[in-house]
Amino acid sequence: MKKLLEKYIEGNCSEQELKEAVELLKEPFVKPEVREVMQSRWTECENSKDVDLQKSEEILHQIHHRINLMEEQPSTLKRIYLGFSKVAAILIIPLLIVAGAFIVRTINAKKYLAQTTVSVPLGATSQLQLPDGTKVWLNSGSTLTYPLSFRKHHTRLVELHGEGYFKVAKDKTAPFIVDMADMDVKVTGTVFNARAYDDEAYATVALVEGSVDLGSQADKGKEFTKYGSLIPYEVAFLNKRDNQLKIEAKSDLDKYTAWREGRTVFDNDPIEIVADKFEKLFNVKVKIEGKDLLQYRFTATFVNETLERALKILSISSPIRYKIIEGDKDSNGAFRQRTIILSKANHKETEQ
Repeated sequence: MKKLLEKYIEGNCSEQELKEAVELLKEPFVKPEVREVMQSRWTECENSKDVDLQKSEEILHQIHHRINLMEEQPSTLKRIYLGFSKVAAILIIPLLIVAGAFIVRTINAKKYLAQTTVSVPLGATSQLQLPDGTKVWLNSGSTLTYPLSFRKHHTRLVELHGEGYFKVAKDKTAPFIVDMADMDVKVTGTVFNARAYDDEAYATVALVEGSVDLGSQADKGKEFTKYGSLIPYEVAFLNKRDNQLKIEAKSDLDKYTAWREGRTVFDNDPIEIVADKFEKLFNVKVKIEGKDLLQYRFTATFVNETLERALKILSISSPIRYKIIEGDKDSNGAFRQRTIILSKANHKETEQ
């Protein structure tokens, strides 16, 4: 029984073991067992000053992570954790009260180190609010990592891979920095869109309101080196290959921000850009056959379109034909991505 509870706290239970743990925790006689397991964890912390801050935070983070964060997952596990959360609260809270002074001391010192990562699958978008009140929209295939709590009067640092639209909560005493690997964005309170997919040649930042500084940090949380700034309706483009930064003024930022409202805007974009956005938007693989297509540019706005409808519009507005290859099943029984093949249409096809 103790071994099962230990596995639960560590987050190593199989689905079957998780069901067993939940059933056990519903029974009153298990309460001493839970107390004993948790008390042993606190004893570990108290026996070493070097471990106190890290280990105690780890234990609390594990409890909160297993009970709360798992509720976001649309699976059988979600139903299990929903049923278990009240039981866990009844059994664990008294123990936390006993060690109250110890917990408060460690949390105040170290809770900002515990990180949460939100990942958005291809073909989807997500919205969340950070601990400081900052609102973030994440685009398809994006990942955002941020601390469970921001320290007062300290830099608020988050890490973005992909695309995010930020409405940053104002705090002049705590700058907000988005680490995008090749470029960092520093603000105190403003609205902007940042795009930095690992597989793209450029990182971009489009400023809607306020102001931002562009630069880099020698190390996370260390001194910020500024090498550019933006005013509203300016867009920064960083070439990842040569690290060259270009800033352009735009009369309209719809192309960069419309995605959070379900719109995809193309404005004289080459077919490679169209293909890349289709891959992220529809969770497909796009192959371009022939160099002839590379000369074509595309202008259109899609509003929550299906893949088939979007491809139809593409073929009508350009001399392009497409073919959809359905994905077969892999060894685990899951369907692979569909593949879209784009090629140049012949004269007869364009006349139809």
